Amino acid sequence: MKAVQEAFGRAVQFFADRQSRPAILARQLAGREAPDDSNLAQILSNERRAATRADGSISGSLVATAWAAIEMMDLGSDWLQGSLDRLLSWVLRQIEGNFPTDPAPLDLPDGARFSEAEHASIAARCVGLRALVRARRGERPGVARVMDELALAKGRQPPTLDLSGSVLSALALAPPQHRHHLDGLIARVARAQRDEGDWPDADLMHLVDALLLAGIRPARAVVVRSVPALLARQRPDGSFDAPGDTAAGRAQEERALIGLRALQIALED
Repeated sequence: MKAVQEAFGRAVQFFADRQSRPAILARQLAGREAPDDSNLAQILSNERRAATRADGSISGSLVATAWAAIEMMDLGSDWLQGSLDRLLSWVLRQIEGNFPTDPAPLDLPDGARFSEAEHASIAARCVGLRALVRARRGERPGVARVMDELALAKGRQPPTLDLSGSVLSALALAPPQHRHHLDGLIARVARAQRDEGDWPDADLMHLVDALLLAGIRPARAVVVRSVPALLARQRPDGSFDAPGDTAAGRAQEERALIGLRALQIALED
C-alpha cells in the first residue's frame, strides 16, 4: 500500500503546475485545485470553440471532434450549450450516417494506436459513441443500432483486446438496454490479463481507461490487478510515458491522468 500511495503522490505532483484539462481533472481528484483552475477551464473550452469549423467539426475528424466535446464536458460545459451542441450534432451525423471515419494509422487521445483500417474505423466510432452517450444521445435509434453492431459484431467479441477496450469505453455509460454487453467485455479483458498486471499485445493505459469508465466492481477489480504494471511503468516525474513524437508520448498527460485514477481506485479498494 505504501508503494501505491507514493506512486499516487508522484502522479499528483506531475500535474501540479500544468495548464491543461488533464491537470485540472488531476488536481480535482487529489483535492488540490489551483485558484485559477476555473478560469483556465473556461480558456481551454474557448480554445475548443475557436477550433471548431463552420460545419461543426474539428478538422473534419470524428475522433478530434468527439474528443473536443468530451473535453468540454469534462471542463464543465453543459451538453446543451451552443458550441458543444454543434460538435455533438456533427458527431451524431457521422455516426448515424455511417460516414467514413478517420483513416489508419489512427492514434487515440489516450495514446493507443490502430494500424489496420477496419480497426481504426471501429475505434473512431467508439470515441464518437462515447461522446454521444455521455451527452444523453445514446437512445437515438441510429446510435443504439451502432452500439449493438459494435458490441456483437458478427456474433463475437471484437477482434483485438484494444478494440474490446474501445467498445467498453463506448458502452460504459450506455442506456440500460445496452449495459449487459459490459460483463462479456470485462470478462475477456480480465481473462487475458497477465500476472504482472498488463496485457500481451495491448495498450495498458487504453484498457485501464476503459475499465475505469465502466466503473462496476468487476472492472475495478481488474484495475486493481493492473497496479503492479503501473508501478513498474511509472517514471520518476510521476508520468507513465516519456514525452516525444510517439502516440504514447503525445498523450503523456492523458495517460498520466489514467494512471492517477487507477492508483486512486487501488487505494480505495
